[in-house]
Amino acid sequence: MWTWIVVFLALALLLYIYFLKRQLRKLKQEIKEMPARAGFGSRLSLDFREKALMDLVDELNQMIDAFEEKNRQAKQMEENVKLSITGLSHDLRTPLTSISGYVQLLRATTDETKRAHYLTIIEQSVQRLIEMTDHFYDLARIETNQKEMTLSSMSLSSLVEDIFLSFYDQFEEKSIELQFPEQANDWQVIADPFMLIRVIQNVAQNILRYSKSQAVISYKSEGGDLILSVKNDIKPDSKVAIEKVFMRFYTEVTSRTNAEASGLAGPLPV
Repeated sequence: MWTWIVVFLALALLLYIYFLKRQLRKLKQEIKEMPARAGFGSRLSLDFREKALMDLVDELNQMIDAFEEKNRQAKQMEENVKLSITGLSHDLRTPLTSISGYVQLLRATTDETKRAHYLTIIEQSVQRLIEMTDHFYDLARIETNQKEMTLSSMSLSSLVEDIFLSFYDQFEEKSIELQFPEQANDWQVIADPFMLIRVIQNVAQNILRYSKSQAVISYKSEGGDLILSVKNDIKPDSKVAIEKVFMRFYTEVTSRTNAEASGLAGPLPV
């Protein structure tokens, strides 16, 4: 009786060891083949259901998930930088071409009025080049994780009013009326102050370039988000492509004034 029990236990142990070793060989082969299948959501699987082995495979699969996510983020980051470089290279041509053309006109005329006009346009183009390279530098640093956002709580309505009113003289000069909410709640948002200020300044500058006579600022709380809305009328001769305003480094040059407007480089982080 005991002999049969011992034999049975020995056979059971041998079978356990056999299936365990076979499963380990299978896992080893799957791990070796994984680099070739890493981009296809590959996961380790088990045929032999043993708790310790199942726990090990679960841990390995979590490591694979984390690795693939980091790999995906790295590829996306690389693609974003490539797109940014391509977009910037394309859009730099506009102010550079403008500068080159007006330098030639400047050399060809002795009329002081025309020379002053050409110099103003050249200065505007140079300033726009500086702004674009600054934007690109900040964007590249953020997307390559070389620059971290410093988040803090702030009043969005107060910040918007302060920034828009800092352009008060320019709005007065262009006869653009600003309409703020009569009673704006003191909504607090979490954002990087520097980046948020850049976004709002961008909006204000575009209004100065393209608004005909007024701009209306409003706020709306929706779920856990706070939406800042800025609406303005547009000059009759404006050629801005509305559908492209939020594309990176989008620029548009009006034929009459040669003024350039840029779209927002990214979403408002709140």
